[in-house]
Amino acid sequence: MSLVVVDSKYRVTLGREVRSKAGIDKGDKLIAIPFKGGIVLVSIKGKSFKGCLDGFGFREEKHEATRYLLGEE
Repeated sequence: MSLVVVDSKYRVTLGREVRSKAGIDKGDKLIAIPFKGGIVLVSIKGKSFKGCLDGFGFREEKHEATRYLLGEE
């Protein structure tokens, strides 16, 4: 776990320990899953989520992450 700070352009920087542990490299794509009070970041590198989120009640307009999470276009 790590503490990050949101800068004036709403960006955050992930520390070396977090990047290393999560296997995140420069240019990798992450899915940002918002919930009341926070955000979960999930690396999509080498992962397929299609079929493993049965019953996932996602009620937001479709966005770019939908195709990674639910296999939809």
